[in-house]
Amino acid sequence: MKNDTKIEQQLRNILSEEFIDIDPPENFTKNILAKLPEVESRTSHQSFKHICGCMWDKITRPITFSFSPLQLAVVLMVFCGSAVVFAPLNFSKVASRPVTMVKQQPVRFALYDPEQKFSSAVVIGSFNKWQSRGFEMSYDEQQKTWILEHELPEGDYEYVFLVNGESSIPDPRALFYVQDSFGNKNSLIQVGGVRHDL
Repeated sequence: MKNDTKIEQQLRNILSEEFIDIDPPENFTKNILAKLPEVESRTSHQSFKHICGCMWDKITRPITFSFSPLQLAVVLMVFCGSAVVFAPLNFSKVASRPVTMVKQQPVRFALYDPEQKFSSAVVIGSFNKWQSRGFEMSYDEQQKTWILEHELPEGDYEYVFLVNGESSIPDPRALFYVQDSFGNKNSLIQVGGVRHDL
């Protein structure tokens, strides 16, 4: 406790002393600033070019890889081991298989509309995942019919016409119809020579 009071008294004595203000020598600031290196001022465009140049230097600088003999031996063992594992596979059989091209057949969709009741018509079906984009029909004034000509691979497809962007109607001239899981009547088209049991 005695030591604490003694230290406190010494601190009070030190803090109560007046400090003498000393004026800096003449040209003090100027001399300090003269010793600092000059910094080039840049515009934002120059700064951007400088940053791009630094990045270009970083990405185009060659990179050196070094391997110890042990690391190189491990890499070679892994490479040779994978060659032994895959050697029994006969890739020549895979490469010699003939590529079968999917045969496309021209198909013409037509919706007769002599009074132009519809402002638009689109074909949607199982061949385009019931999406309307890319299957818009155009109206032929002479035939009074909405027409779309397209190519499809061989097979059976369900489809309907989406008219005025909201109502779906089956093709009135289709030979076959099927009921979907929602109770709707869809037209059925068979593309190609193979006919399936419906």
